[in-house]
Amino acid sequence: MSVKEAALYMGVSKDTIYELTRKKNIPHLRLGRRILFRKNALDIWMREMEKSSLKVEKDIANSYLGEDLKLNL
Repeated sequence: MSVKEAALYMGVSKDTIYELTRKKNIPHLRLGRRILFRKNALDIWMREMEKSSLKVEKDIANSYLGEDLKLNL
């Protein structure tokens, strides 16, 4: 899929997609000047980003709750 299609699929702007590819933070393929994405690779990447954000949120919440009230997310 193209940058435009990837942006629509993920619900972000094309500028965000360009920024993520420039920083090599999102799986993509360059063919000449074109930047392409596989839907499956984006799905896996987004799933991993969700997992890591949940872990960070859990860690932050647990740091505020104290040892006896830790969350089991």
